[in-house]
Amino acid sequence: MRKFNFIVVLFVFFSALLFGGDEFFVSAGAAAVFPADSHFKDFYGSMQFSPELKAGYRFFDSFYLWLGYSFYAASGTIPLIGDEARVNHHFLALGIGWETSRGRRLQSDLFAALVLAGFKEQAMGETVSDSVVGFELGSGLRYFLINNLFIGAAVSYTEARLSLSETEISLGGLHLLGGFHLTASLGIRF
Repeated sequence: MRKFNFIVVLFVFFSALLFGGDEFFVSAGAAAVFPADSHFKDFYGSMQFSPELKAGYRFFDSFYLWLGYSFYAASGTIPLIGDEARVNHHFLALGIGWETSRGRRLQSDLFAALVLAGFKEQAMGETVSDSVVGFELGSGLRYFLINNLFIGAAVSYTEARLSLSETEISLGGLHLLGGFHLTASLGIRF
């Protein structure tokens, strides 16, 4: 069954490259995330790696709707206790964008989205989790290598404000989920 699924995905991919239009796009990439929350940076580090997936549909002229997903996970050691703490942040975005072409191969865009951000932290046998709505704003460039295959680069800022009550493993108060993203991606239009 897996072999059949792989063949179908390859067939669709190459058909889109050879015969596709340009209304839809999908891309996969990696981002360097610089978290906005100072407590998070102090404990887990000032940069995280995040895989990112994005799909979109151009619905009118230069405007497109898009759906994206990204996440990152980190771990750190609690001082004096020596126990390991782990955190996961997940982001599901639904947004709108505007794109413009500069010549035949170069394209730029501006985008904005509502984001559903999820938070989960585990330490000392306790788990704290929650989700909250936030936003994402960004801009990017795409360079088309051949017909519908492109590489992209984007810079964006994501923020969701989460208010937590204090527990043994979590500082209470306002937590900022997200931060600045520098993303490189590979994608196709079809």
